[in-house]
Amino acid sequence: MLDKQPKTTYRPHRRGTKTRWLWLPSLMFGDGVAVSVLVLTMVMLRRMGLDTADTALAIALLSLPVLLRPLFEMVVTHFWGTTKVWILSTQFISALSLAAVAFTLHTSSWLLGTVCFMPFFVCSSVFYNIALHRFYIDTSQGAHLSQRVHLSQVHQQNPTPQHHNTTTSIMALLFGCGVMMMIAGNMEVVTRNIRYSWSLVFYVMAGVELFLWLWHTIFLPGGTHGYAKPKPTMGLHRGEFRISLRRMLKRKDDITALTFFVLFLLPETLLALTAPLFLIAKPHNGGLGLSPQEFAFTQGTIAVIAIALGYTLGSKAIKKHGLCRWLLPSALLLAVPGAALLFLSYNTAAPLSIVAASLAAGHAALGFALSMVKQVVVRFTRNMPDNTLRHAIARTLIATPFVIVSALASLMLTIADYQRIFQLATELAVVPLIVSVFYLYLTHRQPQAE
Repeated sequence: MLDKQPKTTYRPHRRGTKTRWLWLPSLMFGDGVAVSVLVLTMVMLRRMGLDTADTALAIALLSLPVLLRPLFEMVVTHFWGTTKVWILSTQFISALSLAAVAFTLHTSSWLLGTVCFMPFFVCSSVFYNIALHRFYIDTSQGAHLSQRVHLSQVHQQNPTPQHHNTTTSIMALLFGCGVMMMIAGNMEVVTRNIRYSWSLVFYVMAGVELFLWLWHTIFLPGGTHGYAKPKPTMGLHRGEFRISLRRMLKRKDDITALTFFVLFLLPETLLALTAPLFLIAKPHNGGLGLSPQEFAFTQGTIAVIAIALGYTLGSKAIKKHGLCRWLLPSALLLAVPGAALLFLSYNTAAPLSIVAASLAAGHAALGFALSMVKQVVVRFTRNMPDNTLRHAIARTLIATPFVIVSALASLMLTIADYQRIFQLATELAVVPLIVSVFYLYLTHRQPQAE
């Protein structure tokens, strides 16, 4: 009796552990698909005839749900169900939304259809990312009691599954921004029908979401009484949100970290949306005039691989020498993306190899800096009872400047050209340097006070 009882009680966890290779990579792939779809949407709007300013404004408005992540976290916390339900529901809604967008691209109301259905996809993607994070952590709730201490320590040090499995996210970006973008460009050449080409691309992306939904329906562990139901809710219900937030604002190290999240990537906020628009803008408008195929090769393939290599190199540097040694060099490297684009803006007739090399250098530097941001998030959430809330706030603060500046991109492009924007981004690299010095100074003093 005593020997058989543990097998019955902890069967879901063993199944989840043994089959993790079947569902964890696919979960991460689905998370990367969301970013790919936004890039595809931006290029699609430009190819369908929408001007640069309106395209920038549309993408910025679509990114607004990212700022509501703490609120969405509270919704997921209070929902009576499992995180598996959230994952499957959001993926199904994403598939329907993309299929609806693909259907409307054939009609004269393609812009109205995109504006109506894409917000459902973006909101579902934010909920999906929250549920993914929760599901990965909640798997430890079904573990044997002797394993929980070790698992909790692992999750506190690495609060998101992306730290363990970035390969499939990179594959999703390569598939969406690289393969599908190239297919769209080739279809435009073969069929000479822009609407048909991009409709096919969005149908394929809807099919990918539907396949992932079916895959996770079969292989994702958990259920109505599975171990995915318990959730860490500290700081995410009733007055605890305000209490936790008030506690953060009283701690100097927390205030320093919050400031770091907002300002460290400030130079990149000017480039997040203007750089892709610069690549596809016509030369008489100050851009490079890349075709969808060339954009897929440079921005969707070379740049993605470069940012992955930079992130990997930065993670290894942190593991070997620590964050303090590499934070200032990474802040200096944040001037490289703007400088690379500034160089291209003065050489709009540069061959594709030079464009690819410049983008690779800039994105490798960005990837190295992002690994530092990741480590600061880990420090900010480690060993805290409200680490779920802290993680949500950190992600929101990092995204906030990007959304705000992207919303102003349409205005910036009307009063300044690409060269001035890239020059300003290069000059703003002094901000992360100052923020890094400030962060290192206070974090070095904090252990001594304790």
